[in-house]
Amino acid sequence: MATDGPERATWREWVGLAVLPLPLLMTAADMSVLFLALPSIAADLGPGSTQLLWITHVCDFLAVGFALTMGRLVDRLGARRMLVAGAAVYGTASLAAAYAPAPEALIGMRAVLGIASATVMPAVLSLLRPMFRAPAQFSLAVAVVMSAFSVGMAIGPPLGGLLLEHFWWGAVFLINVPVVAVLLLSAPMLPAGRGAGAGRVDMLSVLLSLGAILSVVYGFQEIADAQAGGGGEAVWPHAAVVAAGLVLGALFVRRQLRLADPLLDLRLFAIPAFSVSLGGMLLMLLAYGGADLLLTQFLQTVLGMSPGRAGLLMVAPAAAALISGMAAPLLTRSFGAVRTMAGGLLIAGAAAAGMAALVGRAGPVVLIALVTVIALAVGPLFPVFTELVVGSAPEERSGTAAAVNDVGGGLGQALSVATLGSISLVLYQGALRDTAPEDAPEAAVRAAGESIGGAGAVAEGLPGEAGRALLDSANAAFTTGVQGGYAFGAVLLVLAAAVVGWFLRGDRADASGRREGAEAAGPEEAAEGAAAAADTRSG
Repeated sequence: MATDGPERATWREWVGLAVLPLPLLMTAADMSVLFLALPSIAADLGPGSTQLLWITHVCDFLAVGFALTMGRLVDRLGARRMLVAGAAVYGTASLAAAYAPAPEALIGMRAVLGIASATVMPAVLSLLRPMFRAPAQFSLAVAVVMSAFSVGMAIGPPLGGLLLEHFWWGAVFLINVPVVAVLLLSAPMLPAGRGAGAGRVDMLSVLLSLGAILSVVYGFQEIADAQAGGGGEAVWPHAAVVAAGLVLGALFVRRQLRLADPLLDLRLFAIPAFSVSLGGMLLMLLAYGGADLLLTQFLQTVLGMSPGRAGLLMVAPAAAALISGMAAPLLTRSFGAVRTMAGGLLIAGAAAAGMAALVGRAGPVVLIALVTVIALAVGPLFPVFTELVVGSAPEERSGTAAAVNDVGGGLGQALSVATLGSISLVLYQGALRDTAPEDAPEAAVRAAGESIGGAGAVAEGLPGEAGRALLDSANAAFTTGVQGGYAFGAVLLVLAAAVVGWFLRGDRADASGRREGAEAAGPEEAAEGAAAAADTRSG
């Protein structure tokens, strides 16, 4: 190891760091801001329940599916070039989505947004590596950009609520246009970088990875929907879709092992910091990523809040995520990366268990306080997980490593929306069937079971007290669904803490220590370097 310290960043790099959080802030807020807009979209465009689910998460599924491809293109063509191209497409698709005339058009534009957003994380993290070579500065830079992701997720609801109070639902997409304009105008401040010219992109690998992800997620979503519907719909076709996705996934792995220049170099998973951090982040997001959707719907439907008021209540978690995310370098220096990760996951799990117990029993202030605790606990984990994953890989493969990190995070987020949504829907429809008034028509009960947002419209069409009784049953049933979603999340968060604590036990190295050991020629050398760095920093 050289005795001279790494080159420290200049003012140009720090100005560039002020620009790089913008795309992460935009893409994260774009997903969470959609949660509040769903009732308005449903009322205006009239999508079916399946279409509404695809509007919600098709962007995330395709972002995950194309992340590895975009990561390879970042390594090959250069990070700045790919970031500019992706941002331009994202802004154009946002403009088109704002004026979508039908559910199919909106789903299509959300799909384009997903493909474009797949360039963001690999490009941004690849730019950070050459901009901030000093480990402490790299840690701070990762904390800044990943905190932007956390804040974007948290400020989406209040921002969306404010817009929906004064404008139509398309405004939640139009806000991306000026952000993209600022990013494009500021791009010359970022390092150009022509890329390493790495080998070709294997299109069969792209298709296999995309097919595997979409098949598995879609199949599980349809299985849950079929079981919840109670209409005797056969489940086996959807199970076959899941099985096909698993087969495609196995073929993808097999092809990567055989290719001389694979889309995903599986040797990266030999690095413990890489694989364990990736798994921990996936579990964390699977548990927590879709929780805001449940909470914002609960506040608006069961508690009867306006979108603006419900959104403003989410300011506290947004501030908490920002503060704790920026504190990530300090926490890892004080307690070590492993204790920071495991401790944060346990605290978040305890708060999620509190939500499961108190939703429907406590007022909104208590619920927001618990959600704020969750945000405080998970806020530092995004930059810590990301730095361990990206910092463990050789710099020339930072785009691919960032893409793998994006796959883990994006898959966890997308599956969380589908899984928590399906769990809450199953519980909601089951509870509604059990508690619906006896005099309520069966067709009305089935229609109310499509969604809690539609239950109000169904109830208004019933005469006398029958409508009010059905709405009360729907609100109670949805409360049960929200409780189940948070209980599921609490179990996963505790499981993630156990995984991180067990498989990285005895390793108190900070995140930057792994980056020093990762400046090797290949993944095997990176694994050895990362282990050596951990050994020297432990104890």
